Amino acid sequence: MLRCLARLRRLLNRGNFFVSGEKFSTDFFVPSFRNKKSKLLAPLLFAIFVSSCEENAFDRMPESKSHTDKIGTHTDSKLVYRRHDYMNQWADKDGDCRNLRHEMLMRQSLEEVVFKNTHNCIVEKGLWLDPYTNRFIRLASDLDVDHVIPLAYAHKSGGASWTTMKKRRFAMDETNLLLVDDGENNRKGEKGPSQYLPIKNFQCNYAQIWQTVSEKYKLDLSSVDQMMLASILNNCLR
Repeated sequence: MLRCLARLRRLLNRGNFFVSGEKFSTDFFVPSFRNKKSKLLAPLLFAIFVSSCEENAFDRMPESKSHTDKIGTHTDSKLVYRRHDYMNQWADKDGDCRNLRHEMLMRQSLEEVVFKNTHNCIVEKGLWLDPYTNRFIRLASDLDVDHVIPLAYAHKSGGASWTTMKKRRFAMDETNLLLVDDGENNRKGEKGPSQYLPIKNFQCNYAQIWQTVSEKYKLDLSSVDQMMLASILNNCLR
């Protein structure tokens, strides 16, 4: 307050000052019963000036820049989604040279698969039904392993606070994985069920996966996605 009053004294000595962008003469602060406008506005202007001064003083509370930057950097680094925090590549848990992707390709092919080489590590061909489009696919390269609840979506819905181990466990959880057409997977992207749904005859299964996985990992789904899932699952019971 003392700083504010000192500032006011300096402004009065100048002859003119500004309040909220308006220019006023210091005559407004000189008592004059002949000037009714001055008599009415002077107390109001004084109150506005002091209030503004106090607010600005509060906003300028000193804080170490390095301390502020440190907090901001820590917060941002934790909230920013980085795929490599969840996975760098598909895991090969049994060490047989086939990672999870190729294990899924082998198990879910409707006919015997063809490998790229004699080591039988990389699946090249087979026959798969994409549940999102209901189309048959023969080339393994045309299939993606989709996270039904996308990693980025899970991250902003609670995953940001998970340990690295839990993030990796989520990324490899087959409850949340499907083999789908790569183009359709790109179209889906990071969308929730309110923005993307597969073909009608797979929507019940799709919604059930969302519900099961979100409950398992205690994800905080957006309200619109929760309503969409509730609507689909309710219709599935009819």
